[in-house]
Formats: sequence, C-alpha cells, structure tokens
Amino acid sequence: MSSYRKACAVFVGASLAFIAAVAAAEHPLDSLRAHEYTRATEILRAVGHATDATLYVTIRLDEPAKDDVLAWREGDTIDRVAHVTLRESADLFEARVDLNAGEVLDFEAIDDAQSGILLSEWTLAQEIVKSDPDFQAALAKRGYTPFDPDQFNCLPLSPGYFAEEEFEGKRILRVQCLDLEGTRHHVYQRPIEGLTAVVDLLANEVLQIVDEDVIPTPGISGNYDEESLQPYRDPMNPIAISLPRGPSYTFDGSFVEWGPWRFHMRMDRRRGIVVSLATFDDRSVLYQASLSEMWVPYQDPAYGWFFKSYFDAGEYGFGLFGTELHAGIDCPAHADFYDQTLAVDDGVPYPTSKVMCLFERPTMTPVWRHAEGADGSHAGRAGRELVARMISAIGNYDYVFDFIFKPTGAMTVSIGSTGIDIVKGAKAAHLDDDSAADETRFGALIAPNLVGVYHDHFFSLRFDLDVDGTENHFVRDRIVPRDLADDHVRRSIWAVESTRVRTEAGAQLDIDMRAPEQWRVESTNARNAMGYPTGYALQVSSNALPLLSKDDYPLRRAGFAEHHLWVTPYSPEELFSAGDYPNQSKGGDGLPAWTARNRSIEGTDLVLWYTLGFHHLTAAEDWPVLPTHPKTVTLKPHNFFDRSQVINLAP
Repeated sequence: MSSYRKACAVFVGASLAFIAAVAAAEHPLDSLRAHEYTRATEILRAVGHATDATLYVTIRLDEPAKDDVLAWREGDTIDRVAHVTLRESADLFEARVDLNAGEVLDFEAIDDAQSGILLSEWTLAQEIVKSDPDFQAALAKRGYTPFDPDQFNCLPLSPGYFAEEEFEGKRILRVQCLDLEGTRHHVYQRPIEGLTAVVDLLANEVLQIVDEDVIPTPGISGNYDEESLQPYRDPMNPIAISLPRGPSYTFDGSFVEWGPWRFHMRMDRRRGIVVSLATFDDRSVLYQASLSEMWVPYQDPAYGWFFKSYFDAGEYGFGLFGTELHAGIDCPAHADFYDQTLAVDDGVPYPTSKVMCLFERPTMTPVWRHAEGADGSHAGRAGRELVARMISAIGNYDYVFDFIFKPTGAMTVSIGSTGIDIVKGAKAAHLDDDSAADETRFGALIAPNLVGVYHDHFFSLRFDLDVDGTENHFVRDRIVPRDLADDHVRRSIWAVESTRVRTEAGAQLDIDMRAPEQWRVESTNARNAMGYPTGYALQVSSNALPLLSKDDYPLRRAGFAEHHLWVTPYSPEELFSAGDYPNQSKGGDGLPAWTARNRSIEGTDLVLWYTLGFHHLTAAEDWPVLPTHPKTVTLKPHNFFDRSQVINLAP
C-alpha cells in the first residue's frame, strides 16, 4: 500500500460515522453526500466496471436537465446521478451512475486523453524520483551527501504538451525538488535549480533527468513566521464588527436568502464554489456561475521552466485544494462556515472542514448619498454586501475566490492572488553581480539568489445568465465619437450604438480602451416601465491578453484566453473552457472547438464566458509572501428595474 493510500485509510473511520449522520439531498443541485460517493463506487464494482485497482479521478454530481431543475418543486422526486471519471492503469473511462435506481446509465472509454493529476500520483512521483540512483547522483554533485529523502520536498508538476516524441502516449510528470533544511512553513525558498526529472507514472520509472547547471542552493530568506528575519511593527488597535441581532441572511437547505437575493450554493471538486438559481425579488438573474478554468504560464525558456503552464482547475482541481478557513484572518469572526465532503482517489468520501464561509460586511462607502446645498439636507444609506468565499491553495499560490452580492442587484466575482512566488535559484545576490543581467532577463531578483520568474494568470469564468427567463439576446453597446456641425460651439460628443449579436463568431470580443463598449444580456420578452428590455451588463475592470504567439503550445491549450468574452448557446456538456481533459492535451479543445460551429445566440439560453487576466511583473515586495492582488468582474442590472433598488433600503 502506498503512503498515500495509508493516509486515505485514516479517513475511513471518520467518514463512515459521517455517512450515517449526513442528511439526504433536499434539492436536485445539492452536492453529493458521503453515502452517495460510496454508493456510486459500489454500483460500479457490482457490474464489473471497477476493481481494487481503480482510481477515481472525479466523482461529481451529474446535474439534471436544466428544464427539470427549473420545473422542480419541493416534494418532487430528486434525481441523483453521479458523473464518475475513473482510471484502470492507462485506460480512462467516464460513467453516469443512477444512485436512486442503483444502475450504470452510461459507461464509455475516453481515448487520446489524460485525466487530471491524482493526489496519489503526487506521492508516487516523489517516491520514484527520490529512489532513483541517477537523481541521487545529481544531488550528490550539489553536495547532498549522504542522501536523506526527508530533506527534500519534490514537486510533481503537470508537464504540458510540446510534441516531444519520446513522451508521446505516456502519462508523465516533471519533478523538481526543494531543500527543506532550515525552512519553516515556507518550503519554496530553497530550490535545487537546474535539475528536472521526467517520470512515467504508469511504468513507475524516471524516463529522463535533465541536469542543466549546478546553481548553489539559496539560503534562508523566507521564513515568514520568524520575527528575526522581519521585525514586527507595533500592533495596531483591533477593529471589531458586531452583529447584535445576528446576520441578515437565512438558510433554506443549500439556499441562501439575503434581502431580495436568493441563491443555491455548493462546492465542486474541480470548479470550487458553484452558485446556482440566483434570483432578485423572485426574478431570475442567472442559472449558474462558477470558475471554469485557470491558466498560469511562466515566461522563462530554460528547461526547468519552459513547460510551466498550469491549468489549476483541470489539471489539479480548484475545489479539491480548497483549504480550511480561519476566523479572523480568512473570514470575519462572525462568518458562517461550511464543511464539504469530497472523494479521494480510492473513491473514499471524507469530510473537509470549513472550506467555505459566508458573511456580511460593511463596505465603508455609502451605497448612495446626496448632500443638497440648496436646503442643507443630507440623505444616504450605508453600504453592505454579502460574500461567499473559498480559498484554494494550489502549490505555492493561494487564490481568494469570492462571490459578492450587493443590494443594488449587482453580483461581483473577485479573485485575489496571494501566497508565495515560485522562485528560480540564481548565482546573483545583487544586481551588481556579474551574472545578474543574464539571470534577470525573464524575472526580477526578489531576494538574494532568488529570481521571481515573470508569469501570467488567466481565469475563465462561466456565467449561465437567465435574465427574466431563459430566452435572451446578447447586445454590444458601442460608445462612438461623433463630430458636430461646424457652426456648433462643441466640436464632438459621443453616443451609444447598440447592436444585437446573432452568432458566436460575433461575440468573441476583447476590451479596447480606444473603442469602448458595454456587453449585456437582455430579455426577449420582459420590459421595464420605460419599455426597455430588462437586462444585465458586464462591468469589467483592468484586464490582459496573452502575449504568446498563436502557434505556441501553451496558448494552443488555453484558447479561451485569446478573448476576454465568448458567448455560446447553453449546452449542458460545455462546462470547461479548455476542454474536459487539459492535462497533456494538444490544444484546440473547449471554447475554440465549440464556437467553430458558429451557432446562433439570438433569442436563446445564453452562457457568457469571461476571461479575467493579468501579467505578474515580480518585485521585491512579493517576497517572502505575496500581498493579495484582487481582480474583479461585475454583473450589474441594466434596465432590469424601473428605478434604483437602493432607494428601497431602510434608513
């Protein structure tokens, strides 16, 4: 039994007790319960589709048809189907298992694809590398004698795809190690630079060792909990937020109700928080919203870096790496915390503690106000908002992911990047050193002997909007300058030209500050009091696009990042913007493939895919911990109401 499987066994006793106590699902979109994970694997084993050697890549809720969910009422039967991705050695399969009927609905082999990386494979790759004599010899060249496997944290890294003939058809990881000696919590500060092993996970062997150069291992500079390294400032006085009457939100099963807002919330192993069936004053706004994919390509051509182009949702699992949240740091002390149940590689369910939180907070900015000089009056309302949060720690980076609901009818998604820069070992300790100019071509010297390599972050967000129903149009509001007549005292103004977009090709759009426009979805049927179609618009913030050439392998696999916005007709199979299996994929999957059909998006059920990105220019302030860097996008009402909603707020 591998060390990982032994660790999994620890969960079993606690999980079985948890299974007995867990409540049944109350809504068709509720997360799978612990006993449902177990039942799914038992059904597959009973019909011979699973064995003791089976590895379960994912077991997730297979959502009922959208029409059925919208028609469902309390007391109706709740269909429970599990979507299972499983592996037997190199063979990959997908199954749909009816948990109520106890039968397998579908079972099919998936060809020419590699599943996301399993937790057991992280452990396996480390064991293979540390036991390899050639790798030990390479470490000995760097002074690591005698060899102590406990001294190293070896990172099993997704390999990307670069048409390397020797790796075609193999399931591989590229593994690099870090020296743990003297480190406290910050395990990334002492990289063993220039040494990479390529591991075949199916053959359980090292295929290749690339030893570029011997770079001295950096010293200790990142123990962020040692006051001797960074003397603490005098503490500031505490800030307290109290809720003397308790929160303003209430729970109805997996639904949250907060003022006029009502929405369903659950955790997904791959996507993280999934918000569904969001309504405002019982009017539909969106059917579902979540992260779809994220892509982090690094910008260094060295062998140990060129391949680093991570798809953190599809290759690892954004929800799987959701971490326990701590009151007073990650969430306010007055927050409500949610536990969730996931299934590990063996299909064994286990409860995860405090992986989501929900809280109200004052914005410290009035949601509206006006001071009138004519009569000296003042009126306004204090601002507040409701936040649903998770924090995923995938390797060195932590991502603070928030859904933020506002009394205006707006909803914001905020993604804050924090954690630790992954660093490259360098000979230079100062920019005056001889090697510094060469070693900082693709990054910044952020600490002695450490280069923070430049990189990008691109997040793909999926918004299945249902604005006053499922029949919607997509509209571009172009802001265009207009010259005025020669005899006018003004020379120019701007106006709005609105165009309904009819096909997918016309809705592949990018932010252009020189040609600004608003993107919105409007109802085909509903009108407000002035006669405008009711709608919601995207309110965008700063953004970026990839700077890589279109034939570069990383960008081929991340085609969704080539545009800030894509619009597609709803399809239940289209969930992941880089495709179902981005690990070692050759590219072209997901949004580029779907939209190549150029389907109609007029008067139908629409899904908006928004890419939120930034270029990370590393700097000394990134080390040893990275201050949280949030990026946001907002869905805001546009003629959805007859007048401002905040005028209704009680004083």
